[in-house]
Amino acid sequence: MTNREKYLVGIIIVLIGALLFSLNRPIREEEKEPSIVIEEKDTGSIKVAVHIGGAVRNPGLYYLSANSRVADAIQTAGGPTPDADLDAINLAGKVTDGLKILVPSKMKGAVNPSITESNEGESSGGKKININTASAKELEELPGIGPVLAEKIVSYREANGPFKSIDELKKVSGIGEKRFQAIKDLIVVE
Repeated sequence: MTNREKYLVGIIIVLIGALLFSLNRPIREEEKEPSIVIEEKDTGSIKVAVHIGGAVRNPGLYYLSANSRVADAIQTAGGPTPDADLDAINLAGKVTDGLKILVPSKMKGAVNPSITESNEGESSGGKKININTASAKELEELPGIGPVLAEKIVSYREANGPFKSIDELKKVSGIGEKRFQAIKDLIVVE
């Protein structure tokens, strides 16, 4: 073999070695495609107790996974009734242990929507609300009393002094006879 042939064989061997080396070498870090890693906590096995009532087909106490939404809870309770006012509540809200969801009805005089966390069920615990000492938040627990009306009651009380009787509540703008009849058995003046 001549020097020239030896030289060509050497070049071919080097080229084959370089080719094999480049095919087998690991890809450098910056050449890798970016990967997205999503870690999910396994909350599917954790259950929370949720009380669902109002305008649903099967009201009651349900155990749902911890990552459920209010919409899931309503569906678990058989779905909404035809007169349910789903626009009045946040269907995307997350459920938590001890949550009470009250789906309102579109009918006149229906109860205000309510989604509350409680360890005792009803926040008022069956006790009457003293309209002379109750905060606006406490007054909102009454059917038909929302944040605006609760503030009007507190403002009236601050401007005119304590209520002398529950009938005096009708003097507050927004409290008519119908609304008064709905709450009269739930309030007291002390």
